[in-house]
Amino acid sequence: MKRLAPPVLVALVAVLAAACGAEATATPSEAPAATATATPEPGAPEPTPTPTIAPPAIAEACTPEEGGTVYEVSEFVVRDGAFELVMGAEAYWGYEAGARVSSTAGGIIIKVSPNDVIRIGTVRSAATVNLHAFTVAALGVNITLVPGGSQDGVEIAICELGSYAIDDNTDRGRHGLAEIVSKERKAVGGPVVYVLDNWVVEDGNFELRMGAEPYWGYEAESRPLSKTGDGIIMTANVGDTLQFARLRQSGSRSSKPHNFTIEGLGIDIPLADGAIEPFEIGPLTIEGTFVIDDSTDPGEHGKAVLIVGPALATGTVYEIDAFVVEDGNFEMRMLEGYWGYQAEGRPSTRAGDILITAKVGDTIKIGVIRQSGSRSTK
Repeated sequence: MKRLAPPVLVALVAVLAAACGAEATATPSEAPAATATATPEPGAPEPTPTPTIAPPAIAEACTPEEGGTVYEVSEFVVRDGAFELVMGAEAYWGYEAGARVSSTAGGIIIKVSPNDVIRIGTVRSAATVNLHAFTVAALGVNITLVPGGSQDGVEIAICELGSYAIDDNTDRGRHGLAEIVSKERKAVGGPVVYVLDNWVVEDGNFELRMGAEPYWGYEAESRPLSKTGDGIIMTANVGDTLQFARLRQSGSRSSKPHNFTIEGLGIDIPLADGAIEPFEIGPLTIEGTFVIDDSTDPGEHGKAVLIVGPALATGTVYEIDAFVVEDGNFEMRMLEGYWGYQAEGRPSTRAGDILITAKVGDTIKIGVIRQSGSRSTK
């Protein structure tokens, strides 16, 4: 970048000389116009520079290991002041196939685990005037969208636990609630009890005090706050329970009585009269995204949500491609390797017995049961 020298003020001075008592006459010459230098008035305040907010640093996209789940959705639409998730042919995260989910009407919560991939058919802008962007800064995603523009085949890889905000880098924090929440992949085994230490309500803030176990990407004994970072995001499933040693109001950081409120679950507990020991939420009976608030001062405590997914199966699910019936024979067509049979194998009763073993609570899911057309005479 070239630098320009500062302007120099040049003045021509006419010198009058006296010689032999006679007055000398200077030869007239035209001086260039002097450049005035602006001088601030005494006591005038210096102009205040316009503050600028640096955009968040965009991380490098990671490469997930094998073994994760690929979630495929149809579209993610960026609008003025809102996002819309358009589901594809499959139902995920408590949203039905083909559903349209708005960030300003309940929020968009995408629940995944490390090594999963979110595959979006098209990311597009619905705006007619404003420039927008689809941004997940912590996951290396920042797609600029001109009005009406789009990008096909967008993939978002998840490699670690955490909560990742979906935003618009051109107009940050003004599009409602949209989050990708990466949590531990649960082993099949029924309802879970999350054992926690304290939930503390204070003026303008919530504090979650973790217990001896880490959950939801928070370390054991840590103290996440609703007004720090991405706030407090807890995930569970129908049948699970959140168990707190104490629910209380802070004595030193409260200037008035507070409540603990989860309107969607019918919870509104005054805390001015003392702590509740212990305190449980659950067993949870309904799916949804539930905002944790204080009914005495609603909307003033940052972000705290409880996301409840569907109940998990209590046993193992065995998936088989097909079971074929023909004259004098049964044939089982495998997908994965179970019961000593190879993946994609075709054990049949003509070659020996077909043995399937399972336990109470397990599920055997067969893609299709059919009769052979070429090997059946009746």
